[in-house]
Amino acid sequence: MESPVVVGVDGSAESLTAAAWAAREAARRGAALRLLHVRGRHPRQGGTDTAHSADHRLARRVLERAAERVHAVRPDVRVQEVQAEGPAAAVLAQAAEEADPLVLGSRGLGRVAGLLAGSVSLGVVARATRPVVLVRTDMAGEDTAADGDGRRDVVLGVDVVEPCDEVLAYAFEAARRAHA
Repeated sequence: MESPVVVGVDGSAESLTAAAWAAREAARRGAALRLLHVRGRHPRQGGTDTAHSADHRLARRVLERAAERVHAVRPDVRVQEVQAEGPAAAVLAQAAEEADPLVLGSRGLGRVAGLLAGSVSLGVVARATRPVVLVRTDMAGEDTAADGDGRRDVVLGVDVVEPCDEVLAYAFEAARRAHA
């Protein structure tokens, strides 16, 4: 069975853009799309039933909004909505283990400046042993690039000390699929 495309959503514009990108990627792969919202409270932390209920309702709204965005872009994609609790970077890195790929939103600073990744994204990338895609909000809104050629860059980070043939193969396959 094909691994699902998993996207972390938190209600931000960046995560909604990542959800739309992930929907297109899931459609290209013929895979399911899993929307994952991580509530920052650790399960062992205290808190009132009212606070837990409010967190759950907020997470539900975040997931519903992301699902609406996905269905606006690709109504044919199978969507699963999942809530989890814990430190966001750790939970998302764990989710990456069964994803192909894990997708997160990132604020773009333009082609020259590169990506600006938040602490959660950096924590996930540092921990994950499977592919993680950071989608820039300024570049991912449409299927065609701003310059009109329909191509997207695939940027790859590798650890030159460790073997990386599998990572390189994945990046080249992603570039081939995206006509990049």
